[in-house]
Amino acid sequence: MLKNVRNLFNFKVILGGIIFAVGVFAIFVVILWSAKANDITQTPATAILNVIKAPTATAIAPIKTPTTVSTPDSSQQAPPPSINIAIGNYVQVNGTGGEGLRLHKSAGVASEVQYVAIDTEVFSVKDGPIEADGYVWWLLQDPYSESAAGWGVSNYLAVVNNP
Repeated sequence: MLKNVRNLFNFKVILGGIIFAVGVFAIFVVILWSAKANDITQTPATAILNVIKAPTATAIAPIKTPTTVSTPDSSQQAPPPSINIAIGNYVQVNGTGGEGLRLHKSAGVASEVQYVAIDTEVFSVKDGPIEADGYVWWLLQDPYSESAAGWGVSNYLAVVNNP
């Protein structure tokens, strides 16, 4: 066994390995040298610049258009309030006609709007009811977002059993 190991490390084997490695290296050098990219000569580019004169300033008179303020009238009646709402229930926004339900900072139409809930959006009822400005108000909280919360009127809410 020791004799076989000595035969692997004799002078002829080591010299043959070195010659083989130099030969493989030489083949790689020849391959890389032949694949060398040719020099590309480029001609310098010339920039073309077109100068366009700016138009003269002309004063334009502002057009005054009358603005109309939309106020609720008898044709825009809110649906009747839902009577099954209770704290802990889940409610769904319904019947806003695409305008969404405005969730206020406090119960009342004059308070700041914090969030506008779209139809089919589901909320958890946290507090209420409070009667203000002719409506019944409930504190609503989005179960997935703390920023979507506020007081909404019960006229646009429907109780859902399995949200």
